Amino acid sequence: MDILVIATHLDDEVIGCGGAILKHVNEGDSVYVCFICGGTSVRYPNKDLVETRRSHGRKVAKLLGVKEIFFQDFPIIMLDTIPQLEIVTALEKVIFKIKPQVIYTHYSDDINSDHRSVYEATMVWCRPSKTPFLKKVLLYEIFGSNRSFNPNYYISIDKYVEQKLEALSLYTTEVDAQTRNLDTIKKVAQYRGAEINCEYAEGFILYRQIE
Repeated sequence: MDILVIATHLDDEVIGCGGAILKHVNEGDSVYVCFICGGTSVRYPNKDLVETRRSHGRKVAKLLGVKEIFFQDFPIIMLDTIPQLEIVTALEKVIFKIKPQVIYTHYSDDINSDHRSVYEATMVWCRPSKTPFLKKVLLYEIFGSNRSFNPNYYISIDKYVEQKLEALSLYTTEVDAQTRNLDTIKKVAQYRGAEINCEYAEGFILYRQIE
């Protein structure tokens, strides 16, 4: 099975579904990750720093067992200034190259405008008439950024939580920023685990599933 994770920023993929990625890989699935904001911006004006962050992303992908990563060059904290068609077109190339059966992406109710823009662009390609090969769409949780996130789909990550945290620690330019530190992310996984009677879990909103 081919899985595509669509992430706005480097580290979103680990925070939102790092455990799920590890589980998919362990079960023999092919996982791909597409980062939308991979370019320079007001926050990251230095091209050397941008490449440093991308090198972190490559290390994380290797640790998680991701088959291939795609870097788009949209600027951080500026997606709402970009015509949606540009983001939609960039996603089209990746989605139709992979033809994934499962997509993981952002949740709609998010205080981060970049996350909302990526959600909206992704949904264009989640219509059954556009992507008949796509059977499941899951929206992942970014703690501290999402509002009113009430999961209706869970994945136990008891076996994978430590490796998820190890992967997150590789993002040395991001870890400990706001609520994204390792301790917080582990507590979120523990809380979601308690909701389904396991030790650790990731929670998702099931947008659509076709059997």
